[in-house]
Amino acid sequence: MHRLIFLIFSIVLVSCGVTKTYVVPERFTIFEPELNQISHTGIGTPLVYKEKGHTYNAIKITKAFNITLDGDFKVIEDGTIFINQYNTNTYDFYSSSSNSEFGIAIPKNGKNPLIYTSIYNDGIYTTGFRYNGLNLIRPKEQISYIQTKVTAEKKDRFKQEFTYNGRVGDALKFIYREYVNDYARPAFTQDLQYDLSESKTIGFRGMRIKIIKATNTKIEYQVLNYF
Repeated sequence: MHRLIFLIFSIVLVSCGVTKTYVVPERFTIFEPELNQISHTGIGTPLVYKEKGHTYNAIKITKAFNITLDGDFKVIEDGTIFINQYNTNTYDFYSSSSNSEFGIAIPKNGKNPLIYTSIYNDGIYTTGFRYNGLNLIRPKEQISYIQTKVTAEKKDRFKQEFTYNGRVGDALKFIYREYVNDYARPAFTQDLQYDLSESKTIGFRGMRIKIIKATNTKIEYQVLNYF
């Protein structure tokens, strides 16, 4: 009987516990322009662009609000980004990259967002409650926001660009560049030249482009295959 009571009590503790799940950034790949569409660009502008990286779900504040934490008055400006760092079974938690002491908890039941903080407030907001070691505070005004995505800064971003560099006779010139976290990789920058009288289709690293028209300043083309 005692063992049965202990088992029931253990089950209640587990069911009342908080499951905390840290968010893993999502992978993304961007290709531009679309395959087979007729595109135009000028000299010095990429014809083909590819980017790979990671993003987090985030929210963007659309109306400024105030908060005071431990006597320190703060204005959360319109446009401030809060990144989804972790979730529980009842809330999604979004934090500011510039201040980890507070953030926004969005209830999964669709109710108004709350402020969360590891320290106590001084009365700017109505009395809150404790949840999973945090102080959740009900703001006097509803927090206005929109959903968005932000690039994960601690994850590498990789870009490839194929840029038009002009025409001399039947020769078309291009520059291929690779970037990691917006920094060009010198060893992966290459000048390329193609003879248009030999073929209207050019290629590099699996990419294929059909040239429709090219002058010294602009080019018309179709991307047949990406890098």
